[in-house]
Amino acid sequence: MRILVLGGYGLIGSAVVRECLARGWTVTGAGRNPDRGRCAIPGAEWVAADLARLTRPDDWSGGLDGYDAVINCAGALQDGGGDDLWAVHHTGIAALVAACAAASVPRFVQISAPGAEPDAATEFMRTKAAGDAWVRESPLHWAILKPGLVLSPHAWGGSALLRGLAALPFAIPLTHADAPAQTVSVFELAREAADCAAGLRPPGYEADLVEEKTHTLAELVTAFRDWLGFRRVPIAALPDWVSDAAGLAGDLAADLGWKTPLRSTAMRTMGAGVTGDASAWTAARGSPPSTLAQTLGGFGADIQARRFARTYFLHPVLIAGLSVFWIVSGLIAVFQRDAAAAILTAQGVGLDAALALTLSGAALDIALGAGIAVRRTSSLALMGTIALTLAYAASATVITPHLWADPMGTLVKMLPIVLAALAALAMNGSER
Repeated sequence: MRILVLGGYGLIGSAVVRECLARGWTVTGAGRNPDRGRCAIPGAEWVAADLARLTRPDDWSGGLDGYDAVINCAGALQDGGGDDLWAVHHTGIAALVAACAAASVPRFVQISAPGAEPDAATEFMRTKAAGDAWVRESPLHWAILKPGLVLSPHAWGGSALLRGLAALPFAIPLTHADAPAQTVSVFELAREAADCAAGLRPPGYEADLVEEKTHTLAELVTAFRDWLGFRRVPIAALPDWVSDAAGLAGDLAADLGWKTPLRSTAMRTMGAGVTGDASAWTAARGSPPSTLAQTLGGFGADIQARRFARTYFLHPVLIAGLSVFWIVSGLIAVFQRDAAAAILTAQGVGLDAALALTLSGAALDIALGAGIAVRRTSSLALMGTIALTLAYAASATVITPHLWADPMGTLVKMLPIVLAALAALAMNGSER
């Protein structure tokens, strides 16, 4: 069989690609950045495809010929950060299913979400429902799969957030602690998608891919903490407005280029619950899906998993903290420029030169602080702060060497600043 998997290097898509390859099929993965797919799964072919830009059936001209099935794992959480929900979930799907019909692609598998209804509370669910409607109206042999909270041995998205929460010391602050959720193993999801692509499910098959038991969010976090092997700590329930504030902060981070599950849509979706009816899937597969305990039991919680969980929130704290530090440092130098320049004039530097050096340094501090906050420039800016800190230390050694003996540790404190920047730089690199 020859299969096309859209969104092939994402959490669900990569599992589907690997499952199809394991069955001996010829697999083409598609996404915005096919180089990521080639590095992660070299056994598949990779092509560039962005549903948000492929908005007409003609845009797929010749690109779907010869495929036995198309599995759509592509999606976006909400508008912003380079994503357009309506284009990805609705317009792009309409064009894709029409192109599949024109190219005589026998089967089509759509990965949707439980709760995807036209009157849903979030734009994510409403646009998913609109895309599902196009699939239902198509002449294809189609299936629509609606996975619950997808769990994987790999840290990704919402499950990565659960790991980070589960690893917090002393107490776990949690909003929507009583919100219901049902999970699904990414491997069982991938097998079901492949079975649908192989024609092992009837035309018009729809199923919620969820375990039978419902858990509260607090129970999920506790299960993850047990899996990680950490001693249990109390759950500190927080008011809903904290979730709203976290979502807005996540939206801002996404606008700055950072990928985070802490988005306003995710917060609202989790608060409403992620649940479904497992009966159709259980009947189709002939046995109940894995429970939460069985799914986590199949994943190994090694030192990498524990270290990731412990440092999950450290990365954004370092980025935000270093950004604020350098911006504030520059602003203080601007507003206290006379006092800052006086340190240099006391060592024989002319007043004009001292003011110029002070203001230039302040402008550089502010620019680097702003650069740290933007994902595209963050790593470069962090390297700049390291270089600038070392330059400050070298200059101070020449001009004001007595500051090394300052009881307040004025120059000695540059060392932890460099170390913090190195840690943030390493964590930036781990995202790729």
